[in-house]
Amino acid sequence: MGNGFRGANGQPAASPYTNGPYNFSEDITFQGTVNAVGNGGTIYYVDSSLSASNGGGSWADAFITIAEAVAASLAAGGTYDTIFVRGNEIDETSDYAESVTVTAAQVGLRIIGMGNSPEGVLWTVGTAEGTILNVAAKDFYVSGFRFRPNGATSGKAVDLAVTALGSTIENCIFRSTTETALYGIYLESTPDVTIRDCKFTSIATAIYGNAAVKTVYRLRVLDCDFDDKVDTAGINISGRACVIKRNTFTTDTTLLIDTRKGGTGEMNTVNGNTLMCGTSYAANCVGAASDCWIGNDCNKLSEGTETDASGRTIKIPA
Repeated sequence: MGNGFRGANGQPAASPYTNGPYNFSEDITFQGTVNAVGNGGTIYYVDSSLSASNGGGSWADAFITIAEAVAASLAAGGTYDTIFVRGNEIDETSDYAESVTVTAAQVGLRIIGMGNSPEGVLWTVGTAEGTILNVAAKDFYVSGFRFRPNGATSGKAVDLAVTALGSTIENCIFRSTTETALYGIYLESTPDVTIRDCKFTSIATAIYGNAAVKTVYRLRVLDCDFDDKVDTAGINISGRACVIKRNTFTTDTTLLIDTRKGGTGEMNTVNGNTLMCGTSYAANCVGAASDCWIGNDCNKLSEGTETDASGRTIKIPA
């Protein structure tokens, strides 16, 4: 240990190893569980397969609902806490059927589904027409879930308040249960949000950015898939300086991308996307005059002055 475990000055470290940071320069093999995801706060564990809730401090002592873990973090006044959630079902039955609220005080909270893919941890809404996850905390993070909202009138999977700035949603699937939900992700004027590597299906509108307080600033939607079961809109936002890149859209969706919902939006960058338009590029996509839409792949070839012979977009849809 002394030869490979060294301090910042390059000298071998000595027990009790309390003066880090340290560097380890030798090969090592782990035979047990390794936790290397510390976020500066407390770690809580959730496992719905347990018969009763415990203290939440380990897998053996886990809570059985996500809401309990979120409440424990709030009660302790924690910031940058992490909640690990285990999935147990082998079919379409949800592991967790609950609506959860993350308050503005819970800055930096992370909720992470502990599967090999988002198929592994299923989370549905507590009551139809409700929202699965309401978030008001800035710098929030969620990953690894298959969200199952329900309700065409007001059903949502994730609702980000204007105070949830800087939040990240990645590696999740959004797919409704009994009834196609109204929204997958709803942003109430929330700035600086990143939505990355997600899949949307059986949703009316996948990503909706409202501008009740202000325009949605600097949203990034990257590497997401919007399939033919996204009925109304893929991305429908009032956006300013947003980046929408490397996403894939299919033809059954009425509106693929709209960056100026309600006539409000400017200076967005939309490129590197695959736009399978059912009607036309101009009919299925809407951009602001100051946007950049150059360099998308579209199935509508040589459509006026907007796409070239290979289907590359060369103009803002109009």
